[in-house]
Amino acid sequence: MALTELDRGSSAGPAVAPDPRRRTRRRGVRRRWLRGLLVPTPNRFVLVGVMLVLFFALTASVAGLAAQAAVDAGQLMVTSAARVSGNAQGMHRWLAEADAAATGRFLAPPDSGQREQLNRRYEQALGEVRRLLAESAGLTGGDEDRATGVARVANQLPVYTDLVQRAQQLGAEPADNPTDALLGSAYLREASGYLRGVLLPAAQRLWQDETDRLREARRGAQFALFGSIGTALATLLALWWSQRYLRRRTKRRVSPGLVLATVAMLVTTGWLVFSWRHWPQAEERLTVAERQFERHRDLIEIQRAALQARADVYLRLGGNSNQFGMEALNERFERDAHCGQRPTGFTDRMATLVGTWCDTHQRYVEENERLGAHREAVTAALPGGEVATAFQHYDSELTNEISLLDQDIFRELTATPPAPTSLGVVTLLLCLLAGAGVAVGIGVRVREYQ
Repeated sequence: MALTELDRGSSAGPAVAPDPRRRTRRRGVRRRWLRGLLVPTPNRFVLVGVMLVLFFALTASVAGLAAQAAVDAGQLMVTSAARVSGNAQGMHRWLAEADAAATGRFLAPPDSGQREQLNRRYEQALGEVRRLLAESAGLTGGDEDRATGVARVANQLPVYTDLVQRAQQLGAEPADNPTDALLGSAYLREASGYLRGVLLPAAQRLWQDETDRLREARRGAQFALFGSIGTALATLLALWWSQRYLRRRTKRRVSPGLVLATVAMLVTTGWLVFSWRHWPQAEERLTVAERQFERHRDLIEIQRAALQARADVYLRLGGNSNQFGMEALNERFERDAHCGQRPTGFTDRMATLVGTWCDTHQRYVEENERLGAHREAVTAALPGGEVATAFQHYDSELTNEISLLDQDIFRELTATPPAPTSLGVVTLLLCLLAGAGVAVGIGVRVREYQ
C-alpha cells in the first residue's frame, strides 16, 4: 500500500537541530583568516596603498563629472539654452498670432483689403515659426532630448496648417456656398483648438525645458565645485594620515613615493581651484538670469492669454462660439485679457493700454452685439477697427517689454565666463602619477620591513 505524505513525514523521524559548535568553528575560521590578513604589518601597508589608490580613483571620477557640469554652466551651453528658450518664446507668440490671423481672415469679407492683410500676417507668422524651428534645430548640439522638443513642434505644425487650409478653401465664398462655409467654420474651430491644446503647450514645454536646463546647470555646478575640491582635500588628508602611520611603523621619516603622491595631489587641488575660478561670476550671471526668467514667463503668459482673447473674439463673431452664452463670452474675454486686473509683471503703461482695449471691446463689440449690429462689431474687431487698434497698441507694448527682457537675459548669459578646459583630463593624469608614487612608496616599505 502506498504511503501518504503524512506517513512519509512521520516515518522520517524528528528533525535534527543544527550543531552550535559547528557555527562556532566557522566563525573561528573567519576570524583566523582576517587576523592572518591584517596582523602582518606588510599586509597592512598594502591595504593602506589600496585605500589611497581608491581615493585617487574617486578624485579622478568626481573631477570627470565636474568637468561636464562646468561645461553645462559655461558660456557656450548657457547661451545656447538661452537662444533656444528665446526661440521657443518666439514660436509661442507667432503661433498665437497665426491663430488670430487665421480666425480673423475667415471673418473678413472675401474682397476686402482686411482679408489680404490678415493673409499676409498669417503667412508671416508661419514663416517666423519655421525660421525659429530651423535655428533651434541647429542649436541642440546633438542633444537627443533637446532635438526631441524641437521636433515635437515641427511635426505638429503641418497638422494645424492643413486644418486651416481646408477651412479657408471651404469658406472662400460664403455667400455662394453657405453649407461649405459652415463646414469650413467647423474646421477652423478644430484648427484653433488643436493649436491651443497641442502646439502652444509644445512650444511652452520647449521653453520650460531650456529654462530648467539653465537652473539645473547652476545647481549641478555648485555640487560639482564642492564635490571635486572636497574629494581632493579628503585625499590629501588620507595621504597625511598614511605617512604618519608608515613613519610610526617603520621609524623612517620620508617615503619618496608618498611625497611624490602628495605633491601630485597638492597640484591637483590647485588645478581644481584654478579651473573653477570662473564660477563666482558665472553663478552671479545665472542667478540674475533666473530671476529675469520668472518675469519673462509671466509676460509670455499674459501675452498668450491676450492673443487667445483676440482670437476668441473672431471666433465669436464668426459664429464659432455658439455653445457659450453672451455673458459667459464676455466674462471669458475679461478673464483672458486681464480686464480690471494687474497680474505679476504688469507695468503702469500696460495697465493703461489693456484698460483701453477692454473699454473699446465693451463699447464696440459687446454693445453692438447686444443691439444686433453684427456688421459694426465685425468692422471694429478687424484690422483698422477701433478694437483691433487698441489691441495692437497693447500687444506692441507687451512684445517690446518681452524683447527687452530677452536682450537682458541674453546679455547676462553671454557675460558668463567660458568653461574650463581639460579639468578632468589633467586631474586624471595627476591621480595616475599619485597612484604610481604610492605603489613605489608602499612597495619600498614592504620590502624594507620584510
